[in-house]
Amino acid sequence: MIDKENSDVVKLVLTCDLGASLNKILAQIYPDATPQVITMSPEVADVEKESVIGLDVDPLTSDAAWIGIGSEYYALGSLAKNQFAGTSAIRDLKYQYALPKLAGLLWLACNHLGLKEADVFIHLLLPFGEYKDGKNLGKQLSAALKGGIATPTGRLKLKQRNFIVSLEGSGVLAGRRRNLGEAYYRQTIGMLMLGYRNASFTVVKGKNQIKAESTDLGMNWLVERFVEHTAIGLSKDDLRIPKALVDANLGNVEPLRSLSRKTKSADIESDLALFQKSLSLVRREYCRALLRWIRNIASVDEVLICGGTGEFVRSELSQYFEEESIPIIWNGGVNVPTLLDTHKLGNRLADVWGSHISYITTLDMNFGHDRQQPLVPEPIKTPEPTKPDRWKNFLPMREP
Repeated sequence: MIDKENSDVVKLVLTCDLGASLNKILAQIYPDATPQVITMSPEVADVEKESVIGLDVDPLTSDAAWIGIGSEYYALGSLAKNQFAGTSAIRDLKYQYALPKLAGLLWLACNHLGLKEADVFIHLLLPFGEYKDGKNLGKQLSAALKGGIATPTGRLKLKQRNFIVSLEGSGVLAGRRRNLGEAYYRQTIGMLMLGYRNASFTVVKGKNQIKAESTDLGMNWLVERFVEHTAIGLSKDDLRIPKALVDANLGNVEPLRSLSRKTKSADIESDLALFQKSLSLVRREYCRALLRWIRNIASVDEVLICGGTGEFVRSELSQYFEEESIPIIWNGGVNVPTLLDTHKLGNRLADVWGSHISYITTLDMNFGHDRQQPLVPEPIKTPEPTKPDRWKNFLPMREP
């Protein structure tokens, strides 16, 4: 149920993906402003009020924030990491720190969009195991906004008008439904979502969800195995490691080399050789474990694969499903507009972007808004300059 009260007040719409490696939101002034991508690193730290009150944070040049909800205060993003030894809380449920993270992202959105006050409409993506907690979270956020959330620029002047929760992957699934049309309802579709913390597999037939399972086989599993295999004192919480593994997988070993704490060139190269050997092994271990899990779930007509970890093992997944004669639709066919992808996240935005489209469509129906233009305008193509015709004024020689 959408609260339409105070229809003249600015409406701020947020679709939020609280990723374990990066918080991503799409923020839009409804109805016709172009959505913006805002990100914040995942670190969080509970702090004393005296530690942050008066602490200056520039929301336009950093991914940092601090917020106060009642007597509880939190540092978020790079502020939590750099000044308060905050962690990404990879072992905790997303739901546990969702309230302060949502408050911090609301503050960032208001500053990026130049808003002093607004009615807010929030669409939150949560994993299957935390989906039922979403309704209670909406009540908590509404109460916090009414009570007043402290930020570096004063209290947030926002009123929550709508709060809905969807399963992670719903944006990709909705994108596939839009592309298939009526044929979608005749298919048994599997959706494999490979994130940083875990992997989930959902089976859908028409309008019915047949099965949904999750496991801890996310990128974090790879990172932990890599650290165990190298055994040279690396920390599984070092956020340089997943990036180094991804870059090395694409052929750039420099980030991998930088993980070495040695000083002599020969020792660094020895570590690099160990890192490369360990990476190759943990990739094979991961794929075996992942495919073993997938085989035991269900038979499907096609599989949608999304999430950054999926790209990391794309070749192995492609080979497996090709051998099983199951077509793969990467990211459900959701195309992230170039003008939207200001942070160069690529397909990591596919789910939140597909979910945002669905949420805006719902709001349009409730408010009776007849949308004539796409949410993100097509880029203006600059015509290629015409090349001068060197032979235009050339006169052929005449026979004598």
